[in-house]
Amino acid sequence: MQEVQHELTSLITLTTDFGTRDGYVAQMKGVIYTINPKATVIDVAHDIQPFNIVEGALVLKGLARYYPEGTIHVAVVDPGVGSTRRALALRCGERIYLGPDNGLFSLLMLAAGTCQVREICNRDYMRPDPHPTFHGRDVFAPVAAHLSAGVPFEVLGPEVADSVLLDLPEPVRTDRGINGEIIHVDRFGNLTTNISASMLNKPFAHLRAGTVYIRRLSSYFGEVGEGRPLALINSFGYLEISVNRRNASEVLGIGRGDKIRLRWSS
Repeated sequence: MQEVQHELTSLITLTTDFGTRDGYVAQMKGVIYTINPKATVIDVAHDIQPFNIVEGALVLKGLARYYPEGTIHVAVVDPGVGSTRRALALRCGERIYLGPDNGLFSLLMLAAGTCQVREICNRDYMRPDPHPTFHGRDVFAPVAAHLSAGVPFEVLGPEVADSVLLDLPEPVRTDRGINGEIIHVDRFGNLTTNISASMLNKPFAHLRAGTVYIRRLSSYFGEVGEGRPLALINSFGYLEISVNRRNASEVLGIGRGDKIRLRWSS
């Protein structure tokens, strides 16, 4: 392998479910800086719920447009590590994403519209003999570092046309309203539904979450009194059910997979 000249300085972000207790993230950073000492590495989140691909996908969708062109995003929520699942590199506009082919990039790809997707096969840009349980350190981190140092995206491997997509429930729109579902509960207990902001194109009479009826859309949590339920569009761009200063999942007794029913105003 030819020695890489470190002429470029790129941002590399890390999003994982590794936590920070065991040093896994530190090992990834060591690999990156060994290959490209000029790289800038930013920790997005390392406390994604273990194996929760949906949560990782939401975080990636949320951060995508807030980083400059040229940013390389490494995302590792990878319950299938070591199996036959592919390692992917995506170029969406002028940003690159690296991670496992398990649906982690589904929401991002849907929002971006067009992405070039390649399977990472070129071992010249991995660590020697990648450990089967640590592709974050031995595959994705070194590939990110080499890309940040100027390696062309196209040399990573062949194009992929059938990347894995999350099997998320689709909201059902009817003449009366929308039937949706909770797809994520965050650390505050807020309930993200699968109803996107673009679907709410007219006033609704009420929204039923568990046994509670919410009759308007709020802009922020403090629009209602403490302990009161509300609905708003969250930073991911989806309808969210919350309880001001409380854990909505606990207060309302509902969570991921539970149904949400919205009815239009007549």
